[in-house]
Amino acid sequence: MKPMIRTAFFSIVFLIAGLAFGAVPPMTVTVSGPGGKSAFKGSTNTAGTFATPNLSAGNYVVQFNSSNAAVKGNSYTLVISAGKKKVSAEAIAGDKLSAGGVAMKIDVGAGLKITGQVAASANVKIDEKTKKKLVYIPPRIGSNMPGRWVPADSADAIAAQNSGELRKEDVTKLQDHADTGALGR
Repeated sequence: MKPMIRTAFFSIVFLIAGLAFGAVPPMTVTVSGPGGKSAFKGSTNTAGTFATPNLSAGNYVVQFNSSNAAVKGNSYTLVISAGKKKVSAEAIAGDKLSAGGVAMKIDVGAGLKITGQVAASANVKIDEKTKKKLVYIPPRIGSNMPGRWVPADSADAIAAQNSGELRKEDVTKLQDHADTGALGR
C-alpha cells in the first residue's frame, strides 16, 4: 500500500511541477487518411508526444486542437514525422488550437507510424495587441541593451538571425540557466 501512495504522491508532484514550469496542456490529435477516413484519434501525453499505430501508405492530415484554457496567449511548435519525412510549424498561437485547431499534411509510407510532439515555443511568442510574431533577442555582452522581444520581421530580428546571434539553442540555454555562461561564448 505504501508504494502506491508514494507513486500517487510523486505523480501529483510531477504534474504540478510540469504545469508550473511550462508543460504543454494535453492536445487532441485526429489523423485522417486518404479519402478523409479517420485513422487515429487520441491525445498527447504529459511530454506532449503522440504516436499512431502502423498505417497504410498515403497522404494523411494531422489535426491538433485543445479545449484547455491554458493554451490561450501562448505559442507552440508542432512537429510530426513518418519515417524520414518531417513537417513542423513554429509560433502557432494557442488561440488557433482552441478555435478549430491546426492541421498539417504528411505523406506516409506503408507500415509507418505518424509520431509527433507539441512544445511551447521558447524564443517566439505572439503579441496580444498587434497579433504579430515576436522573437527574443538576448542581451549582448558588453552592451547596455537588455534582452528584448522584437517583431520577427524587424531589422533587429533580421540582423540577429544573420549574425547567428539568435539561435533557438541559445535562447533555451539562457532561459534554463539565466546566465550568459550557458551560451558557450
